[in-house]
Amino acid sequence: MIVCSCAMISDHDIEEAVTALRTRDPLVVLTPGLIYKYLGKRPSCGTCLPLITRLMVAYDDEDPSAQTAPARRIGAGSRPSP
Repeated sequence: MIVCSCAMISDHDIEEAVTALRTRDPLVVLTPGLIYKYLGKRPSCGTCLPLITRLMVAYDDEDPSAQTAPARRIGAGSRPSP
């Protein structure tokens, strides 16, 4: 399905971008802008951004590598649990 008619981006393009970006860096923060950049495109009117965001999150949730928990940060003055 065409998600962005201005830049001709399909749901398959978004799935491919999410998979490739997550494979390259499992801790990458995915954003619609990063998806556009990966695809070599730019948003125009912006009406597709909410749908791109929903698809991006849905495809990321399907990716098993996205289930990797980020490292826990220890703040100043706190001690790690034994």
